[in-house]
Amino acid sequence: MGEDVLVPAILFGSIVGIVWLVSYFNSRKRNTIHETLRHAIDKGQVLSDDMMVRLSLANDPVRADLRRGVLFIASGLAFAFLGWMVGMEEGEAIRPMLGVAAFPVFLGLAYLGLWVSGRNEQKA
Repeated sequence: MGEDVLVPAILFGSIVGIVWLVSYFNSRKRNTIHETLRHAIDKGQVLSDDMMVRLSLANDPVRADLRRGVLFIASGLAFAFLGWMVGMEEGEAIRPMLGVAAFPVFLGLAYLGLWVSGRNEQKA
């Protein structure tokens, strides 16, 4: 197997692996919360409103959108900074790196838009 096949296979395989890991651990977190609630109910404990609010915040998609948006924008800025640093040595490198940086920045802006939208829906 040559380099021309191995590198793209590893690249796309790593993307699939990362998506699977995130999904797997999110599922485990949800299952842990459900098991905790089930165990508490089976023992006859009264679930307070405060506890239910805390447990619901563990899977709050609005809060997750804010975090994802900030992380995507930060990674886009990091790519832009890298492009600027490499561009000092190689003048032609800055434009492609800014193009690469645009993808996470726009994804981050989309997540921030979803966060604002979700906040407005919760207030209404």
